[in-house]
Amino acid sequence: MHQTASAKQGLMLPEREIAGYSCRALERLRRSLRQSAPWMPMLAVLFFLLAVAPSLLHAQTPMDLGMTYTQQRSKFVGSSPSDYFYLRGATVDLAYYPFHGFGPVVSFNGLAVTNLRGQIDIHQASFLGGGRYTFNLGHISPTLWSRRGGIFAEALVGVTDATDGEYPSGNSLASSAFGYTYALGGGINYNIYHRFELRLMSHYFVTDLPNGGSKQQKNIQVSVGVNWHFGN
Repeated sequence: MHQTASAKQGLMLPEREIAGYSCRALERLRRSLRQSAPWMPMLAVLFFLLAVAPSLLHAQTPMDLGMTYTQQRSKFVGSSPSDYFYLRGATVDLAYYPFHGFGPVVSFNGLAVTNLRGQIDIHQASFLGGGRYTFNLGHISPTLWSRRGGIFAEALVGVTDATDGEYPSGNSLASSAFGYTYALGGGINYNIYHRFELRLMSHYFVTDLPNGGSKQQKNIQVSVGVNWHFGN
């Protein structure tokens, strides 16, 4: 009997170790998914846009697909006027112009900053929609390939999901927050070759995230990247 009990104990030890390894692996997976969560919708939007790109090439109504590097300037609450920090990431947007340069636009951007003040990491994902008007700068010659580009202005509204930060919630701090978002801005597309354009744009970007003060964070975003123009 003593040998049988010892054998059972010997068999149970690896099981406990396996269970411990499994718990630690699941915890690492959970943390990894939580940290990458703000970027998952952006990847989904990007894959969708790449999937529909072939059909856009044959569209007659003008459309723009933009992909840009984005930097956002934000300010610490209650600090000096010059106490700013910067989030960096990317923006993907798709605009459709059925009414002489005016039409709907959807935009998604994912931004992040790490080791802020030595301890804070912020991941922020925003999904917005609204209207855009584009003024065509004309063509060098009467062909689609020789268009000069365009200047556009837009107004957007949507939501922002922020994680891994420190957001006031009652008498404590929460690691995540969710709020409405408003953006007003525009930019310029400068034709480089065929449908390929260089894009520069800027937005006044307001998020209703808790901050222990006004509960409204007013930011400036600047983006630079590329744009693909489809249709006429």
